[in-house]
Amino acid sequence: MLQGLKRRESGARPRPPAPGRAGRAGDPAPRTGLVAALTSPVALLAAVAFCYALAQIFLTGPRMGLGYDETVYVSQFSLNGKPAGFHASRGWGTPVLAAPVVSLTDSIVALRMYMTTVSAVLLFLAFRLWLPLRPGYAVPVAAALFAAWWPSVFYGHEVMPNLYTALGTVALTGLALRAAAPGARRRPLLLAAVAVVAAVLPFFRPSDALIVAVAVGGVTAVMLLSRARRRPAFLVILALGAGSAVAFGQWVLEALLTFGGIRERVELGTQNFGEVRWLVGHHIRALDGPTLCSGPVGCGPVPVAGVAWLAVFLLLAAGGLVAAWRREHRIALVAAIVVGTCIALAYLYYPAFVAPRYLAPAYALWSFAAAEGFVRLLAVLRHRAGTVAAVACCALLTGGYLHVQNGYLAANVIPTERSRSGYQRLADELRKIEFRRPCLIYGWNAPQVAYLLNCEARSALSGKPFPATPDYILDQRIKSGYHIMAIFREDVDMSAPYLRGWPRHLLTSGGWYARINHDLRPSAPAKAAGKKGARGRVNSEQTPRP
Repeated sequence: MLQGLKRRESGARPRPPAPGRAGRAGDPAPRTGLVAALTSPVALLAAVAFCYALAQIFLTGPRMGLGYDETVYVSQFSLNGKPAGFHASRGWGTPVLAAPVVSLTDSIVALRMYMTTVSAVLLFLAFRLWLPLRPGYAVPVAAALFAAWWPSVFYGHEVMPNLYTALGTVALTGLALRAAAPGARRRPLLLAAVAVVAAVLPFFRPSDALIVAVAVGGVTAVMLLSRARRRPAFLVILALGAGSAVAFGQWVLEALLTFGGIRERVELGTQNFGEVRWLVGHHIRALDGPTLCSGPVGCGPVPVAGVAWLAVFLLLAAGGLVAAWRREHRIALVAAIVVGTCIALAYLYYPAFVAPRYLAPAYALWSFAAAEGFVRLLAVLRHRAGTVAAVACCALLTGGYLHVQNGYLAANVIPTERSRSGYQRLADELRKIEFRRPCLIYGWNAPQVAYLLNCEARSALSGKPFPATPDYILDQRIKSGYHIMAIFREDVDMSAPYLRGWPRHLLTSGGWYARINHDLRPSAPAKAAGKKGARGRVNSEQTPRP
């Protein structure tokens, strides 16, 4: 019979079980020696993080080019050109996270491997904080559920904030629960960690961090009703408030100095929201991708396999909550579900765009309940039907989940790689045309191409005709002698009279064109982009072929 390991919510070390005392279902049996070390929850959690890193390397590849948002983040500290425009809704956490690599090299492989390592390490650390709250195998299983989710693998090596918001939410919720437990060991250290994570989280996605802080604070405030938890819960609320005040104080200061005020920054950050409406159906359609969509047509049909795994996931979560209701860690499980639901509700009622990655914090927290249900299900099957039945059920659920997620991952990675390799081809074709610095790329996908050419970027709304008049910055760059290269598809340049006098160049057979103002002002500063060979082209040694 399995021997249980009982640990209090305070984080105290578990006492060895008394001889002959039955353990709880789902808890690991005590072992000694090498087997105990290799099958401990910490070791299994480390194995999950290692496999997560391998999945990123082999399933997404370290050579995938940069996306639009990634280019904006990377360019802030990169030596490769000038920083792209930083939108009011963005936070500085992602650029700072990538800065150690992009400030030294422009190697995509180095950046991808670095982000893969960071994401795997933070996955381990975030879920490791929950082991004192729930000893046993449930935490490694929860980490595996989240790590195998296709958006987790897709964005693991990306320079994007959503994954780190999710892991930060897991860490903050776990730290707050541990610090609020009666008799918690090392409470001052836990409170300091709460303040630090609460201060760091808003630097990635300020809007998400605000919801998380309010939700965690609300859950902790409920603990004030318990006499035993009142004082530690109050201290947690103070630490949470102090950390959030530091982060949002920086946000307010930046709003005043850069965007003209708090109201102006909020308006700029929400200008693309559109009308407010429920988006549950959109998110269900986007279970299999794409990475970003804005309507039923763009999000595609309802994926049958996606709905099936979501239903199983929710059933396991419900079963896990029921199984934990009479156990000591029920408070932690309920808190995870509540905080995750608060985040999900915000995005299920979110206007304009839908992306699977938006729900990453909710899915990460709900994984604890689903893992609890999974572990409990296997324990019951083993007790009633034998080990073979439990192993068969585990293999069926695990294999089905991995098969569905791997299929969705491949379906999103392939078109993404194809489109991002197109940016490199555009840059290669533009290098063949004589251009001088300072230069500016204007048009669709401008930041990605500009980053590759060490130019400034000015974006135009993708898929839409160019505006009839240039905006202020573009107009100033034209007047100051910048070499402007407008890139677009088909004939969207016909709506822009200021481009008609510039020569039109065919870049690719896919219908990509460029208009370039070769007629520069003599007074404009000019520096050759590279050594020119015949017919004004850059030497082939400096021009990689597509």
